[in-house]
Amino acid sequence: MAKIKSTGTVDVELTLAELELIRRALGLVRDFGDMADWDPATALRADLEVAW
Repeated sequence: MAKIKSTGTVDVELTLAELELIRRALGLVRDFGDMADWDPATALRADLEVAW
């Protein structure tokens, strides 16, 4: 598993199918993930919805 050592802006090209899988996975964090990940996952999902 990768460990994030710093944060920044990253441009990544995804197909619509890949983006949908990521969006769905982020939605599952609330049910199956750690509580510490809930807010960041929700924020990232919201960012992806805007970009969609």
